[in-house]
Order: sequence, then C-alpha cells, then structure tokens
Amino acid sequence: MSPILAKRYLVEDFTDTFDLIGDRLSKSLIQEILSEYEEIGADDPDNFPVSFDCESLLTLLGEHEKAIRCLDQIQCDYGKGMRMLRYASHYAGLNDIEGVKKSLHPLLTNPTDEHEKECAFIAAGRIGDRDLAVRLWEELIREKGLGNQRITNEVIGSPDAFNCLSHLQFREWYEGIHLLYRYDIKENRDIELCALVSLLHYQIGIIYNTIIDMIQNTGPYESFTGLVVAIAVSSGTHSWITEFRDIATIDEPKVYHELILNLEGVRKYLAFFTIGERLLTMSTSGSKPDKSSIYKLLRDTGGDIYQVFTLLELFTREADDADYVHLLDIVLQIEPDIARKTVIRKEMEGFLGPQPPFDYV
Repeated sequence: MSPILAKRYLVEDFTDTFDLIGDRLSKSLIQEILSEYEEIGADDPDNFPVSFDCESLLTLLGEHEKAIRCLDQIQCDYGKGMRMLRYASHYAGLNDIEGVKKSLHPLLTNPTDEHEKECAFIAAGRIGDRDLAVRLWEELIREKGLGNQRITNEVIGSPDAFNCLSHLQFREWYEGIHLLYRYDIKENRDIELCALVSLLHYQIGIIYNTIIDMIQNTGPYESFTGLVVAIAVSSGTHSWITEFRDIATIDEPKVYHELILNLEGVRKYLAFFTIGERLLTMSTSGSKPDKSSIYKLLRDTGGDIYQVFTLLELFTREADDADYVHLLDIVLQIEPDIARKTVIRKEMEGFLGPQPPFDYV
C-alpha cells in the first residue's frame, strides 16, 4: 500500500479532491491510488464517498466505461443528481448522444428535490438553455430564502450557510459557478464564489494535517507519495481560485478581499508541500547541503524559512538522517530565534481564511 493511505482513515481527508488534480500526476500513480480506493470500497461497499472518488480517478484516466460501472454501484439516493451529471459526462466521452440525453432527461424534466434542482441548473447550462437555467436558479434562491442578501460579516464568516451549491461536490460546484458567470446571473453569485473558495482553502488545510500526521506516524520518507499528491491537489486548487480571480466581476469588495486572502493561503500550503518534497529529494542527491541550498529552496518553491524550519524539525524528530540535522543547524544559523517566530507566523496565517484545527503547530 502506498504511503498516501498508510492509515486508512486518512482516505477521508482526501475525499472529493481528486478532481482538482487535472494532469498533475502520472497515470501510474493515479492507477495505484485507484487500486487502493477500490480495495477500501470492496471492504466497505456502503462508503459512497469512496465510490465517487473512484469515479473521479477513473475520469482522470479517461476510463469512461469503468466510471459508468462505478456509478452503477452506488445504490442509494446519495448524490443522485450528481450521478446523472457524471453519467452524462462519461456518455459524452464515449460519443453516446442517447446516453447523454437519457442521463440528463430526469433532471431537466422533473427534478424531485433540492439536490436534483441544483444539478438541473447545471444540466440546463450544459444544453445551453439559459432561460431554464435562470428559472431554476431563481427557484432555488426563493425556496432557500436567499433572495436579496447583503454581504455582512456573518455571511463572509460562514458563506456555506448562505449559498445554494455547497451540497455539491467540488466538480459540480465549480461548474455551477462558471455557469453563473457565463449567463451573468448575479443573484447570490458573490456568496457562492466566496463559499467555494473558502471551503477549498479549508480542504487543503485538512490535507496539511494529513501530511503532518503521515510524517509523525510513518516517517518523512513514507510521506513522499502523500506530498506528491498534496502538491497536485493544492496546485489544482490554486489554479481554480486564480481562474476565478481573473474572470470574476464582483460587486462587493469584501468578497474579492476574501478571494485574494484564500488564494494566498492555498499558495502557502502548496509551498509547504513542495518544500517537503524537495527536502526529501535533496537528501538523496548526494551533495552536501549548505546555506545556498536553503536560499535556492526558498526561491524555487516560493516558501519561507519558517516552513523549512517546521519540516526540518519534523524530519529530525522522526528520521535519523544527518543531512536533515545539518540543514536544521543551517536554518538556526540564519535565524536563531526561528522557533518563537514560527509560532507567531502560524497564528498570522489565520488571517488568510478559514483553517481546520491543526494537529501540529
């Protein structure tokens, strides 16, 4: 079993993140992760989030027929509307037009509950029916009592409580917000965007906790694959938020401010994961690291000396490697008071957006 799932409960921390990977991982590693998830699914067939994750991994591999069979195995109402949308995507990948129509027809003609209506809104966008999309969105806003909302501190602090799309997984949520911009539907759009961006940032914080847990419980070398996957997920997240930053026309400055803060928060997580991966690679390079190695690491990753210190402190605790002890000594020469300052810096990062409780500071 690869280190990404060194402890099986960690699978929950990567749930609903594989759609963020794009083309950032090798097919062989995606296949390895898929095999592990399929093993978990076989042992726990009612774990439907794992089934959705398997479908996401199969989508990355371009395995449309297998992805359809994976969706067939989810025999409950969980995510029924999302399954219809995903069926349609896979049938489209197989050039099966009738399959696409059959998948979307129930959503477009008779969405039976709030979740299906959210997915029907996306389905209307897929077929290019703006009038239907607008009508469905207006119905959702009205039924949820979200009309004419003001961007208050309460809304900014908990945007997921004031939006329509947060019940969807990231793939459909992302598509729904793009649809709001494509059709210039402004009602509640800023809040939908704020909710997605803040939850993406929070999710990368959960993965940060996972990586720390892996280092502490299995060792730094065993965390390498997890770091590689974390880099891919956080890089994809950074790209999504950057894309919204570049296309968004936001009426409320507070929302744009939150978007930028969360973007910086994700960037810092990405830098942390990249530093960890580079440190593990540096240890096997054969050359003796020095101060210039630290400065180059910071330039290449966009990280900071406090992140390097955090990782080296973890590595030296959990692994007997003279290179890491040597590098930690160099960092302490550069900044003798770094332990105290690292705690302060960690507290400052709370200003960048929502974060989960951290297992390690």
